[in-house]
Amino acid sequence: MMTTKHTLAGLVLLSGLTLASTGQAQDTVTLRLHHFAAPTTPVQTQYLEPWAKRIEEQSDGAIKVEIFPAMQLGGSANSLYDQAKDGVVDIAWTLLSYTPNRFPCV
Repeated sequence: MMTTKHTLAGLVLLSGLTLASTGQAQDTVTLRLHHFAAPTTPVQTQYLEPWAKRIEEQSDGAIKVEIFPAMQLGGSANSLYDQAKDGVVDIAWTLLSYTPNRFPCV
Protein backbone atom coordinates (compact mmCIF):
# COMPACT_ATOMS: atom_id res chain seq x y z
CA MET A 1 0.00 0.00 0.00
CA MET A 2 1.43 3.37 -1.00
CA THR A 3 1.31 6.17 1.52
CA THR A 4 1.00 9.87 0.84
CA LYS A 5 4.72 10.17 1.57
CA HIS A 6 5.50 7.59 -1.12
CA THR A 7 3.18 9.30 -3.59
CA LEU A 8 4.79 12.70 -3.04
CA ALA A 9 8.25 11.21 -3.31
CA GLY A 10 7.22 9.62 -6.61
CA LEU A 11 5.90 12.91 -7.94
CA VAL A 12 9.09 14.73 -7.05
CA LEU A 13 11.20 11.94 -8.53
CA LEU A 14 9.20 11.95 -11.77
CA SER A 15 9.40 15.73 -11.96
CA GLY A 16 13.16 15.57 -11.40
CA LEU A 17 13.58 12.94 -14.10
CA THR A 18 11.58 15.07 -16.51
CA LEU A 19 13.70 18.12 -15.78
CA ALA A 20 16.93 16.16 -16.10
CA SER A 21 15.87 14.69 -19.43
CA THR A 22 15.05 18.10 -20.89
CA GLY A 23 18.48 19.41 -19.97
CA GLN A 24 17.24 22.67 -18.51
CA ALA A 25 20.12 24.80 -17.25
CA GLN A 26 18.07 27.40 -15.41
CA ASP A 27 18.83 28.54 -11.88
CA THR A 28 15.17 28.14 -10.89
CA VAL A 29 12.66 25.61 -12.16
CA THR A 30 8.96 26.30 -11.66
CA LEU A 31 6.64 23.29 -11.62
CA ARG A 32 2.97 23.85 -12.36
CA LEU A 33 0.62 21.91 -10.07
CA HIS A 34 -3.05 21.77 -11.14
CA HIS A 35 -5.96 20.44 -9.13
CA PHE A 36 -9.75 20.61 -8.85
CA ALA A 37 -10.20 21.64 -5.19
CA ALA A 38 -11.01 25.19 -4.12
CA PRO A 39 -8.10 27.35 -2.96
CA THR A 40 -9.49 27.50 0.60
CA THR A 41 -9.86 23.74 1.13
CA PRO A 42 -7.57 21.86 3.53
CA VAL A 43 -5.98 19.97 0.63
CA GLN A 44 -4.69 23.31 -0.67
CA THR A 45 -3.90 25.14 2.58
CA GLN A 46 -2.73 22.27 4.79
CA TYR A 47 -1.23 19.86 2.28
CA LEU A 48 -0.21 21.28 -1.10
CA GLU A 49 0.98 24.74 0.01
CA PRO A 50 3.18 23.42 2.87
CA TRP A 51 4.53 20.71 0.55
CA ALA A 52 5.38 23.30 -2.13
CA LYS A 53 7.08 25.45 0.50
CA ARG A 54 9.18 22.49 1.69
CA ILE A 55 10.22 21.70 -1.89
CA GLU A 56 11.41 25.28 -2.36
CA GLU A 57 13.22 25.35 1.00
CA GLN A 58 14.90 21.97 0.56
CA SER A 59 16.05 22.84 -2.95
CA ASP A 60 17.46 26.18 -1.75
CA GLY A 61 15.04 27.96 -4.07
CA ALA A 62 16.05 25.99 -7.17
CA ILE A 63 12.57 24.44 -7.46
CA LYS A 64 9.34 26.35 -7.05
CA VAL A 65 5.83 24.92 -7.24
CA GLU A 66 3.13 27.17 -8.66
CA ILE A 67 -0.30 25.92 -7.62
CA PHE A 68 -3.38 26.32 -9.79
CA PRO A 69 -6.49 25.32 -7.79
CA ALA A 70 -10.10 24.99 -8.94
CA MET A 71 -9.20 23.95 -12.49
CA GLN A 72 -7.79 27.43 -13.24
CA LEU A 73 -5.91 26.14 -16.27
CA GLY A 74 -9.06 24.69 -17.81
CA GLY A 75 -10.43 21.26 -18.38
CA SER A 76 -12.28 19.10 -15.92
CA ALA A 77 -11.19 16.99 -12.97
CA ASN A 78 -11.35 13.97 -15.29
CA SER A 79 -8.68 15.52 -17.53
CA LEU A 80 -6.04 16.17 -14.84
CA TYR A 81 -4.18 12.91 -15.39
CA ASP A 82 -3.99 13.56 -19.13
CA GLN A 83 -2.82 17.13 -18.56
CA ALA A 84 0.15 15.82 -16.58
CA LYS A 85 0.79 12.96 -19.02
CA ASP A 86 0.70 15.33 -22.01
CA GLY A 87 2.94 17.96 -20.39
CA VAL A 88 0.29 20.66 -20.03
CA VAL A 89 1.15 20.73 -16.32
CA ASP A 90 4.03 19.19 -14.40
CA ILE A 91 2.01 17.81 -11.48
CA ALA A 92 -1.68 17.03 -11.16
CA TRP A 93 -3.47 16.26 -7.90
CA THR A 94 -6.58 14.23 -8.53
CA LEU A 95 -8.52 11.21 -7.31
CA LEU A 96 -8.52 7.72 -8.78
CA SER A 97 -12.31 7.90 -9.05
CA TYR A 98 -11.89 10.56 -11.76
CA THR A 99 -9.78 8.15 -13.85
CA PRO A 100 -11.78 4.92 -13.88
CA ASN A 101 -10.13 1.93 -15.57
CA ARG A 102 -6.89 3.88 -16.15
CA PHE A 103 -4.97 2.07 -13.40
CA PRO A 104 -6.26 -1.50 -13.17
CA CYS A 105 -4.90 -3.84 -10.52
CA VAL A 106 -2.23 -6.13 -11.89
